[in-house]
Amino acid sequence: MIQRLYNSHMVRTYWAFLELLWPQQRVPLAKTTRLSVRCFNEVQYLLSYQDQTIQTLIKRTKYQADHTAAAQLATYLDRYIESLEVACGVLPMPISYQRWRGRGYNHIELICQYSMYTDQVHTDILTKNRHTKQQTQVTRNERIKQQCGTFGCNKAYCHTLPHTVILLDDVVTTGATMQAAKAALQPHLPAGSKLLCVAIAH
Repeated sequence: MIQRLYNSHMVRTYWAFLELLWPQQRVPLAKTTRLSVRCFNEVQYLLSYQDQTIQTLIKRTKYQADHTAAAQLATYLDRYIESLEVACGVLPMPISYQRWRGRGYNHIELICQYSMYTDQVHTDILTKNRHTKQQTQVTRNERIKQQCGTFGCNKAYCHTLPHTVILLDDVVTTGATMQAAKAALQPHLPAGSKLLCVAIAH
């Protein structure tokens, strides 16, 4: 735990140093105001990754821990959750310890921190037990193969979830990551549970 906190501190110091040398441009305001939920490979997505502003917000959140960008993305998540009109639990897609050690944060959790529904976020149920290459670095078939069996589930905590559960990721490309996480989680959810696979963009 001490080592993990130390690594996190080092990453934040690194980004603060880069910001001092090369100040970031102002975070763009998302122009998309209307939420249009669509589906790809059984994954609901809220926004188009082809929208350059949305793409920038996701990249700034993912690679620079940009809190302003994360807060903007959280507003879309909030609109989606509000539209469900039911109590739900939100499970951010976990990352491997190696990825966390390199970045010092999980960008999906960062988005959830700015959600109005942050008290419904559960980070202690799903884990990613095996490190994999970034999805952008491998082919579609490799993505599917490398994600199989990479996730673990804390079965004892599943009973604390409400009947509607959101499995959240930032971008769905092939759906391989989401399907692997779903396979690890769904068998352990309480009977009658509804699992919604949701991505911010596609």
